[in-house]
Amino acid sequence: MKENKQIAIKFFEALSSGDETYLDFYNDDSIIWTAGTNAIGGSRTKKEVIDFAKGILDSFPDGIKFNITGMTAENERVAVEVNGEAMHASGEPYNNQYHFLLVIKNGKIVELKEYMDTQLAARILLGEKN
Repeated sequence: MKENKQIAIKFFEALSSGDETYLDFYNDDSIIWTAGTNAIGGSRTKKEVIDFAKGILDSFPDGIKFNITGMTAENERVAVEVNGEAMHASGEPYNNQYHFLLVIKNGKIVELKEYMDTQLAARILLGEKN
């Protein structure tokens, strides 16, 4: 469990760094799921998430800082609470609250579930009016 927590910490450090090293934490069969019924939500494979995530991350010129505020691990599952801090290219702040569930096997994230304020994401990332 301690090793899986360290993997989770390093994953969010990589995600905050702004480069694509976070993709190294997945294997080719990994599934990434995001809450919501809009264009952001749904399940994606690692291959599908590469372009999708790049488009989102590129809309934050200074990147997104993912601050871990809590973590619990049991067996291969790690639950991570995260505060995100970012300024979107539109000039709007994007400070979302997240809960991630990571399933880690053999040192890789094989499943990631992302829960967040989907209304904030739709408003800032998709330009939808609430």
